[in-house]
Amino acid sequence: MADFEKAKAKAAEILADYGLKEPPVDPEQIAEHLGVDVVYADFKPEISSSISGYLEFLGDNARIVINSTISPKRKTFTIAHELAHYLLHREYAEGEGYQVLPRSNNHGFSKPDEEKEADVFAAALLAPKDFVTKYRDIASLPEMSKIFVASEDMLKWRMYNIDRYGN
Repeated sequence: MADFEKAKAKAAEILADYGLKEPPVDPEQIAEHLGVDVVYADFKPEISSSISGYLEFLGDNARIVINSTISPKRKTFTIAHELAHYLLHREYAEGEGYQVLPRSNNHGFSKPDEEKEADVFAAALLAPKDFVTKYRDIASLPEMSKIFVASEDMLKWRMYNIDRYGN
């Protein structure tokens, strides 16, 4: 069963460790600081429109491979999502069960638990409750999207969950 509290707690820990108190959060800088390389690649045309990126391990080293053609906001979310796998799901990410999945804005329950946790971690890292609460009353959703370097879809989902569940 997915442990969303664990995912949110880990995101909060990272924010605290790096003293991040204002958006935007740069997950690429965090990954690099943690020793995870972030590289940009040109994916084959047949998969470029559906794959945002993935985490791979090369011996003791890890790297996040990002599709160079996706939007900056998608890149930010993808790096944060793959960083979650590095921090929370290493055994899963190194195992045979890990697979590169097509990107989707479907927040349903068809993904493996690790993928759902990684989405929650990414959203909590990029748009923590305190940041969202501060900006939602003074900025429109498109403005927040620019400030947070995050998609409007993700921010709407995040605000809905803050309102519904308080975090």
